[in-house]
Order: sequence, then structure tokens, then C-alpha cells
Amino acid sequence: MNTALKIILLAYPDNPVGYIFIETFQRHQVAIDSIIVKKQNRSNRWKRLIEKMNKDGLFAALKRILHMGLLKCRHRTLVHLAEKYQIPLCWVDRFNSQDCETWLKSRAPDLLVIVSAPILKENIFGLAGIGCLNPHPGWLPAYRGIGANAYALKNGDKPGVTIHFIDPEIDRGKIIFREHIPVQKGDTIARINDRAMKRGAELIIRAVHDIRDACLILPEITEPTGNLYKAMPYHETKIINRRLRKCVKK
Repeated sequence: MNTALKIILLAYPDNPVGYIFIETFQRHQVAIDSIIVKKQNRSNRWKRLIEKMNKDGLFAALKRILHMGLLKCRHRTLVHLAEKYQIPLCWVDRFNSQDCETWLKSRAPDLLVIVSAPILKENIFGLAGIGCLNPHPGWLPAYRGIGANAYALKNGDKPGVTIHFIDPEIDRGKIIFREHIPVQKGDTIARINDRAMKRGAELIIRAVHDIRDACLILPEITEPTGNLYKAMPYHETKIINRRLRKCVKK
């Protein structure tokens, strides 16, 4: 095969993970055909901020605002980087909208890569010729859904990141790669998830190369499928974060 693949990313413009993925793709010289981006208004921003606060607490939410402010000042947001690298953006009201479907049909991508997006419907992820890749911050198939690494830590298991194909069932698509994320001294769940997504970006590149070179070998997974988790309440997150701060880096 060894030919360039047409790859489209899906991302929220205010999620710092977006610039991490773009920079990772550029560093490895993997071309991005375009990025589908959700339009943001004041209502959407408040909703996402409240979700962040309920999940990780007020401090983490304020830190996210500060982080995005610094990225804007340094021209390192998803929008700035797309302009810098001349990557077309398609702005949509919803990722599962008709506008999104129309764009994908016009571009005919080989691969879709979820950077940050809600659950996609099959009429969207099914438009990728080869498939849709998702970097899941958690160890699949045991920990599915939102807050997977938080629940793994609560249960005494290791956090991780998994690259898998999307299918109609949430986090049950074929697994490509997965790795554990080491816990470091002074860690928090948010920091672990940040490192998981950074590693996830690198693993996505590895998956793209293997798919391009027709040498992708899917691992044989014999573990049972775990529960589908929802975001952990912040009062539980605080307990885990306190425990993590006492951990010693191995």
C-alpha cells in the first residue's frame, strides 16, 4: 500500500488536546486533510466549563480557562495551528449533523480520528473508507465510557490509553493498541488523562503508519468487556486525587 491516507480529525476548538494532535501529526509528517470543528457560542462554552467543573473541580476548570488563554496568546490553539499549517476547517453545529455528513461525503476520507467529540452516529463514522480511530483514555475492554481511568484507579487498577476502531457500541470496537500510563508522585486524574491523550496521539500515528503499510496486526483480546462508566462525581474524584498525591514515583 504505502500511499498517503486521507485523514480527517474531529475536535472541539477549546480542548487543548487539539493542538497536541496537530503538532504530533506535523512532527511525524502525517498529512491532515481537514478538521471538523464544532461551532462554539457562549452557551456551549458555559456548558462545557460546568461539565469540567463537575468532573474535575473548580480549580481544574479555572486552570483549563487559563491554559486556553495562554494558548491563544501564543497562537497555539487548534484554529491557529490549522491556519499555520493550512489545514481546512469545517465548522458544524453538531458532529452528527447533516453538514458534517455532507463534508465527509465530499472529502471521502480513508480515516477519521476523534480528537475530542461526543458519541458519533454510524452515518458519520461509517463514511471513513477504512475506519474511525478513537484514542480512549482508559484500558479497554475493562473500562469503557467517560472517566474510565478514574474508575480504574478507584478499583486499584492501572490507568491506560487504548486506540480502537469505532463501531455502533460505545468503546467496543476492535482494539489496535493499548498501554498503561504510569502513576507519578503528586498526580491527579486530570494529569494522568492529559498524559494518556499525549501518548494516544503518538499511538494514533503508529496506527496510521501500520494501516498505510498494510502491516497492522490486531491483538487477540480475551478479557471480558467491562462496565460502561459515566463521569465520576467530583467528591469521589477528590478522594482519589488525595490518594494519588501520596504515591511515590516508581
